[in-house]
Amino acid sequence: MDTWLIVLIVISCVIVLGIIYYFVTKKSNQTEQNHSETVNNTNNKTEASTDNFSNFVKTEEDKKVQTLTQKNSITISNQEIIIEEPQLSINISSKTEKILLRKLELFEKNKGFIKKDINLSSLAKQFETNTKYLSEIIKTHRQKQFNNYLNELRVNYIVDRLQNEPKYINTKISYLASDCGFTSHSTFTTIFTQITNESPSIFMKRIKEERTN
Repeated sequence: MDTWLIVLIVISCVIVLGIIYYFVTKKSNQTEQNHSETVNNTNNKTEASTDNFSNFVKTEEDKKVQTLTQKNSITISNQEIIIEEPQLSINISSKTEKILLRKLELFEKNKGFIKKDINLSSLAKQFETNTKYLSEIIKTHRQKQFNNYLNELRVNYIVDRLQNEPKYINTKISYLASDCGFTSHSTFTTIFTQITNESPSIFMKRIKEERTN
């Protein structure tokens, strides 16, 4: 009887110890799992914070780059505006400048340059201004000295007529010179050659050959 009692007590102890071991192990595993989840959450938060910080830095850098680009664009635009609006080297009022430019445009449109007696003084008098002002306007807005400006207008006039008026191609060179305002045949030939890189005779010959072909 005593033997069975002892066996029963031993079995009961084993069962109790097993139950205790089970709960202790379960609690330990749960603690480790909680710890692991905490670590993972912490890592996730850290990664999220890192990503947010990186995005913030990238955004700020993009803003800076955009700002610099805008500033550069503004600078370039301002430079273009300066180039497009030539500045006079002498003090001429804006109103006077516009009036002289308008008169210069009419002079070109009406082909006033083919008159033989045109020079800087006579044109300034015609424009009701002085030679200094007129010379500055031409130099600034046409990028030429007066004589070069006048000569190019005359040669371009002849070139246009030779290219667009078939009958005009047979005109004598002396008449071409006189027609565009030159008083000297040789002067016309020299200036025509300088501007077109061809003498009047060679230019006219080439035009004839092109029309024939």
